[in-house]
Amino acid sequence: MTTLIVTLLVVWVLYSGWRFYKHVNWDEPAVSTPDVGALRKREAELLHIQGFLEEAHTQGKLSQGLLDEFNRYYEAEVSSLRAASAKR
Repeated sequence: MTTLIVTLLVVWVLYSGWRFYKHVNWDEPAVSTPDVGALRKREAELLHIQGFLEEAHTQGKLSQGLLDEFNRYYEAEVSSLRAASAKR
């Protein structure tokens, strides 16, 4: 009895797999989606660098111009990262 049930289960799984294989359009290109985890990681890295540079500026190790330039870069990068993640 157990052998019959296992055999029927295996046949059902193989049949379902075959139907899935025939149903999928394998020539259709995959839809590209952004890696949201990587985008958030990049944003966190930039935020950490920004904080580190601000701390160095308060200690007098960096000029205000460098800090302003990085802040412009940071804002541009974050806006492009958020736009990419919003395309999902």
